[in-house]
Amino acid sequence: MTRRNFAKALAATTAIRASAAAENDPALKKATQAVLDAIAAAEADPDRPVYHFHPPANWTNDPNGTIYYRGWHHLFYQLNPFAARLGSQHWGHARSRDLVNWEHLPIAIWPSQDKGERAIFSGGAAIAADGRPRLFYTSIGKPQPEQWMAVPKDDDLIAWDKYSGNPILAQAAHAAGPIAQWRDPFLFRKDGATLMVCGGGTAAGRAQVQLYRAVKPDLSEWKHLGAIFQTIDKDVRNFECPNLFPLDGKWVLIVSPNRVCEYWIGDLDISKMQFSPTAHGVLDAGDAYASNISVDDKGRTLLWLWGRTNTPQGKGWGSVITLPRILSIGADGYLRQQPAEEFETLRGAERTFAASGLEKPVPLEGVATDCAEIEAEFSGFGTYGLELRRSSEGKPGIVVSMQGPYLNVGSARAFVGNAERHRLRIFLDKRSIEVFADDGVTAVYNWLDAGPKELGITAFGQPGGGRGFGGGPGARRTASLPGWSR
Repeated sequence: MTRRNFAKALAATTAIRASAAAENDPALKKATQAVLDAIAAAEADPDRPVYHFHPPANWTNDPNGTIYYRGWHHLFYQLNPFAARLGSQHWGHARSRDLVNWEHLPIAIWPSQDKGERAIFSGGAAIAADGRPRLFYTSIGKPQPEQWMAVPKDDDLIAWDKYSGNPILAQAAHAAGPIAQWRDPFLFRKDGATLMVCGGGTAAGRAQVQLYRAVKPDLSEWKHLGAIFQTIDKDVRNFECPNLFPLDGKWVLIVSPNRVCEYWIGDLDISKMQFSPTAHGVLDAGDAYASNISVDDKGRTLLWLWGRTNTPQGKGWGSVITLPRILSIGADGYLRQQPAEEFETLRGAERTFAASGLEKPVPLEGVATDCAEIEAEFSGFGTYGLELRRSSEGKPGIVVSMQGPYLNVGSARAFVGNAERHRLRIFLDKRSIEVFADDGVTAVYNWLDAGPKELGITAFGQPGGGRGFGGGPGARRTASLPGWSR
């Protein structure tokens, strides 16, 4: 399926599915029509990523309410249906059987102006005692933020009703006083109980993660247990989008502290209100933010992130969701992140290049692409890597390099560790790029800016290291994605 046909198909699907739901609600009808009206401009932009998830048109940011239910991966996401910039937050919705091919569904949640809402901020999902999901989000519009719940009207999770007893949590739940910047509920289970964390900070400006326990099995009533985690970094005033979840016998806490996302791995004791970290790291040193987590039927823990694209205005779209990443804990006690293997189904014809020294730059002859999966191995020390989206004049759109123990993806830098050989797996997707180093030791998302004819790839090394590159014993592989080309 070409990119053009894909866009037309999703536009038709969105229109058909949304029409019935929007018929009796002017606000939803207006929002839906605004997305449809922007599709032509978004689809016409040759720089728009094709295999990173994005709405049919206009703006997305945080992934929300990610959940696997009845054979479908459900992705809700922050959507501005009216413009390709941050604002007018709604929850968009899509579902997929395989994490690669997505069906766009009607907008799931939108501000209820008659109830005083003006924005639907981020949140999560959980299964209630009746076996059906609930969505939880931060409602913005009242003098203080509130946590609200939505209940599905059907088993396909296409239509949702806001719980009549909302809010399910208000600032009054905090005996010690209001929590500053209080938002972004995330839910998990432990010891038979359903629990929730929310982000925010103290009045004195100390970032915290607040913990709550469900009092009723329908998840409509909650009790505040206290702060389960607090930063010691005086420069961090609040935590956004906290995720707390089990992984490989430990517990992982991810936060978005208005800079790169960070994580801690440790032990969790609810009875003592203690989260005791044993490892701390940067989740993604690039331009990804606002994580969410889901667990599928294979028992895999999936990480979802907002990928910024810095798209110029007038293009009809802005931002993507990163490739869903499979999380694990390595033998060293730190996170590993790998792209979901389902993306291998997009591979087209492979090009393989023999191993070569890098005494001078090595252009990859016969390769001209802005959308590909690239596997490369480099041996030696010093600085070496790839110039991608390279122009005929020799200017790269972005440089991916190893410099000593560091991976550089454009302006982003991440620690990988010292080794004589490094393996990079690169997903180049028009304006977006993701790089996974050394089997997931480090993962970095970033955006790039290059012209439509800037399609070259060159391998390079610099004095002091970088003896050569290859894709295994004596070869390097570039796997293109022709099924998604324009």
